[in-house]
Amino acid sequence: MQHKLLKQLTLALLMTVAVPYAKSQVAHVGDILCTTGVYVSPAEYEASGLEAMGVIFYVDATGQHGWAVALEDAGNFGWGPNVDTPLPNYSSSRAAIYDLDGLFNTQEILSYGTGFSAFAAMDVANGWYLPALGQLNYLYGNLVEVNASLTIVGGMVFDMSSAWEYWSSTERTSHSAWRLQSSGALYGNNFASNGGYGAKPEGWRVRGVRNF
Repeated sequence: MQHKLLKQLTLALLMTVAVPYAKSQVAHVGDILCTTGVYVSPAEYEASGLEAMGVIFYVDATGQHGWAVALEDAGNFGWGPNVDTPLPNYSSSRAAIYDLDGLFNTQEILSYGTGFSAFAAMDVANGWYLPALGQLNYLYGNLVEVNASLTIVGGMVFDMSSAWEYWSSTERTSHSAWRLQSSGALYGNNFASNGGYGAKPEGWRVRGVRNF
């Protein structure tokens, strides 16, 4: 009986040691998403021995799911050719900020045809996709926490002292798509957010996000 009890206690202890970071814990903006699928706080990362693959920039009401941004840009690419795609057209400026489903957008475009370089640059097989404008807006609002964690893991920070533009997967018209830009300046009579738009063939930065 004592031997059985000791064995059970030993097993419980080993399980506790072996799984120090469980998904039952609440995620926070700035937490580091690791290749094992768990997330750790910036303070825990170095001691965890885990490998980072993204930084969390949005957490939903459950506290355990949301979106994480990749550690590096995928490169500079054109959005795609000047054609109408199966995506909804958000030519109405205020409506574009409510597009939050970059995964759907990316899957639709990749199944539609070729020539959409920004989408093809995403590692879709491993869960990455081109974020929608609304997702990029959440990212922009949390860049302080995201950049701090990117620095810890050796990722590529979003340098707010320089000008940059990132494509979203949100289509505006047959000739243009929405993008996030660093200054937050308005484009024409567009809405007061960090989204502007550009001609689809233009080459802008691309960085993937993923669900967790």
